[in-house]
Amino acid sequence: MNIHINRPRYAAKDCYRFECLDCKKKTFALAFFQHWHGWHTTCLNCGRQYDDGQWVTLEFCRGIRKQNKDWAKNTWRSLVGVTKTIDMKGVC
Repeated sequence: MNIHINRPRYAAKDCYRFECLDCKKKTFALAFFQHWHGWHTTCLNCGRQYDDGQWVTLEFCRGIRKQNKDWAKNTWRSLVGVTKTIDMKGVC
């Protein structure tokens, strides 16, 4: 018997200004909320990623910061119906 749960990956998204701990500047960040994982945030200036406020280790490869910024921008554009408020439908 196979069980498949179909639900959207991200429940909320947000764009806000914050002071990045890596580039030490006030910059914009894109954040995405996943149930069971919390907020995933990407600095649009340096490409540093945070999970619930904690640094995510950078992979050791060329251009990873640019890839992180591009991923955040593309994910933001693809989430058309997702708003800032966290949707708890189907969770409880």
